[in-house]
Amino acid sequence: MTIILRLKVISTMDNDTRSPRLTCSLKYLRTIPGILKIVQFVCDVICIILGGVAPSLTFTGHKGFFLFVAVLAIVITTFLILLAVINLQAVCIPERWPLIEMFCCCIIALLYCIASIVVATAAKTNGVYGAAAFFGFAAFIAYLADGLNRLRLIRAGPRGRHTETTTTTTTITRQEPTY
Repeated sequence: MTIILRLKVISTMDNDTRSPRLTCSLKYLRTIPGILKIVQFVCDVICIILGGVAPSLTFTGHKGFFLFVAVLAIVITTFLILLAVINLQAVCIPERWPLIEMFCCCIIALLYCIASIVVATAAKTNGVYGAAAFFGFAAFIAYLADGLNRLRLIRAGPRGRHTETTTTTTTITRQEPTY
């Protein structure tokens, strides 16, 4: 006779007695926010490259503003990735962190939208500006998706943020006596 018990244990950081500590957790890069950060970083690098090699137009700030936004975005994204990988946001300010990150993502998304529109107006003179505008809009979408994901986490409350689910399967085998 075999009996299988399935236990589902849900533990939250609020109910945990141990405090969060600094660790190098590369598992963050496999989560949805981590994948979005990687996509943002790649789009930022491509935008910097395309904005840097684009020819300068006379008396216009298309290239300069686009490069400013791309460099600002890559600095902030790199900072946020490093903080998440070493788990510093859970140690310092866990209550406000999703709000801070949502604010950063929304500001960068707004700046990328404006910069991409500005660069798209110069795309008729050179195709590099068209490619830069495309990747600028791709970065805009990535930052917007990350900001909306952070908003969803804020609305879910503290229970929705740090929930870990563990499923344990136990098999109990009893021998029947033979007669």
